[in-house]
Amino acid sequence: DADDSWSFTTAAPVASGSVSLWSPATTPAIAAHADSNPVELGVKFRSDMDGYITGIRFYKGATNTGTHVGSLWSSTGTRLATATFTGETASGWQQVNFSQPVAIKANTTYVASYHTNTGHYAANSGYFATKGVDSGPLHALSGTNGVFAYGASAFPRQSYNATNYWVDVVFQSSTPIAAPV
Repeated sequence: DADDSWSFTTAAPVASGSVSLWSPATTPAIAAHADSNPVELGVKFRSDMDGYITGIRFYKGATNTGTHVGSLWSSTGTRLATATFTGETASGWQQVNFSQPVAIKANTTYVASYHTNTGHYAANSGYFATKGVDSGPLHALSGTNGVFAYGASAFPRQSYNATNYWVDVVFQSSTPIAAPV
């Protein structure tokens, strides 16, 4: 009947799933740089909202072999979490999850990194020279963003030519799941 009316309430949208800076389909210009030195490679990032970093991702070329260790750092160099990658494929995006998610604050800079003993890391020189990357609440900063440190695993502070070393985070929103009304 045209005079009938209905009333209903909907719950707020649920922020679910994970977000990363790059999609699984995004690939680097150089999958495996010729540099064969041990190096920690990273990316500076921020989030628009509080949330959790549950893991680290990196793009692996076929010659980037050996054990890889992912880390999350404060902007001042305090290591907040670390995990060793297992079950890696020969190439492509690799992911490791931390044993416990790490809470991060909105609008605060963090560094995600991984260490390789064999080098041969992915790279795009000049990638961050004029722009950053925006993916949902996550932002990779422009300028001297791609960071590195040669040798044993250490906080990556150096930058060269605004290079992207293809390191990423796995972010989970802190928004609770809305209950049905």
